[in-house]
Amino acid sequence: MTNYSELVFEQRYGIRSYELLTDQSVFIAAICNQLQDIASAHADSLGFGYADLEQSGHFWVLARLHIMTDRLPGYGTTLSIHTWPSANERLTAMRDFLIHDDKGPMGRATTSWVTLNKETHRADPPDTVLDGRFIPERDRALTFPTKAVPRLKAGDHDVSLTARRSDMDINDHVNNVKYVEFCLEAVPQDWFAAKRCMGLDIQFRTESRAGDEYVAACSQTDDDNDYNTMLHSLTRTSDNKEIVRMRSWWTTR
Repeated sequence: MTNYSELVFEQRYGIRSYELLTDQSVFIAAICNQLQDIASAHADSLGFGYADLEQSGHFWVLARLHIMTDRLPGYGTTLSIHTWPSANERLTAMRDFLIHDDKGPMGRATTSWVTLNKETHRADPPDTVLDGRFIPERDRALTFPTKAVPRLKAGDHDVSLTARRSDMDINDHVNNVKYVEFCLEAVPQDWFAAKRCMGLDIQFRTESRAGDEYVAACSQTDDDNDYNTMLHSLTRTSDNKEIVRMRSWWTTR
């Protein structure tokens, strides 16, 4: 995986009954929660977690997440996730993941993060925030399929949503994985009943908070190899700002 094994972190997660879909497979958003959890735990252990960045007036913000799975296991399965910081770019820090179940490798993901300055509300270069820590280039688990997630110009399906207090994270913003769930709410029920979401690529464009109202929209787009795909958008109604845009990959159940 990498020659820098001391920078690779492993954690195990049991799939819970409340993380399942009606076909008894795990909901992909539940795996996204696990990725968020292990990323936080590893950053803490390396000395640049939430409490460490708070001292310099910064906090981590997830800018983009791309995950692809080969299968979605069910209740009682234990997932083993490996993660490592994979690079520091000009304004983003990259982190990759490999996911195993009891049958072997079953998923991979990549993420980009920014270190946001609490005073300026702008991203500062990770190298300066992390005191110039050396993050060696290493093997990537996955790469982003496009420079940016394509924009959905007009949705064929939409639904109205409101962020709740229980959707907030430690920074008092809507939690990243909630946006995945919000986007998937617009998927028609007949599509959702017939297919499984096996992957997604979500780009976070601005923050939002409890009480914000949105329109989640989606449309089917061109197939990608053996996958059906959809484009998604989540727009705040008060100012018409696009909060996130997302692409999802699906197979027939």
